[in-house]
Amino acid sequence: MKAAIKICGLRRPEDVYEINKYPEIKYAGFVFYKKSRRCLAKEQARELVSLLREDIKAVGVFAENSLEEIKAAADFAHLDILQLHSDEDADFCRRLGAYRLWRAIRMKDEGSLACAEVLPVEGFVLDSYTPEYGGSGKVFDWELASRFAKEHFTIIAGGINADNINRAYDAIMPDGIDLSSAVETDGFKDPKKIKELIDEYRKASL
Repeated sequence: MKAAIKICGLRRPEDVYEINKYPEIKYAGFVFYKKSRRCLAKEQARELVSLLREDIKAVGVFAENSLEEIKAAADFAHLDILQLHSDEDADFCRRLGAYRLWRAIRMKDEGSLACAEVLPVEGFVLDSYTPEYGGSGKVFDWELASRFAKEHFTIIAGGINADNINRAYDAIMPDGIDLSSAVETDGFKDPKKIKELIDEYRKASL
């Protein structure tokens, strides 16, 4: 079974209708980081979540949000999973214990993964290190991720596109692959790019 695809940063109903077409897409990401151009109000997110195919899980992406903001968005928008991006510690995660949690790790080196052993979360999203929170669009050291993915539920992000998605999967064997800017044109999801990427991903299954 190949890794599930997550399309992150959805902002419009047409984005949701497009990802609903592809059974490989199992997660949809909605951004609540206020500094992101993809940031949604919880009312917008709730509308989009209601349009998702039944088996697609809604993932709320949070950075620099308070506990109260996260809980309010999760409950109002009917989010299935909360993805935390602000170096949240174990105590912060425990205070969200009623929810399914993923924690993002910005990869500098092998030491970046040490926090995984103490965080009470269901899975991890590995992305390239950047000083700012949010996606980097750049590839990190896949060898580190490969060892990690053998022991943890792992989503990989950062620089994955139609040209390297199958190499990334073969190198890491993750549980999921997170895509955003690679399937966008001018900051919005592009149906042609989504199709091209899924078509390429399917080739490895033939």
